[in-house]
Amino acid sequence: MRIKGSQLIEEGLLVVLALVMLGAVFGISKQIVDHIASFFNSLIKGVSDLGYSLFGWLLP
Repeated sequence: MRIKGSQLIEEGLLVVLALVMLGAVFGISKQIVDHIASFFNSLIKGVSDLGYSLFGWLLP
């Protein structure tokens, strides 16, 4: 009886640890995706500003 209880506690702790690690991985991956999106937004804005500074005189 005691062996079954300790196995359940061990499995429960492993499940909790797996959920915590899964949350950490998703949190870090969300930050990485946000940084990549921010990089591309700044890149597009920079190219747009460069295009406007070069060819802005063509626009009325």
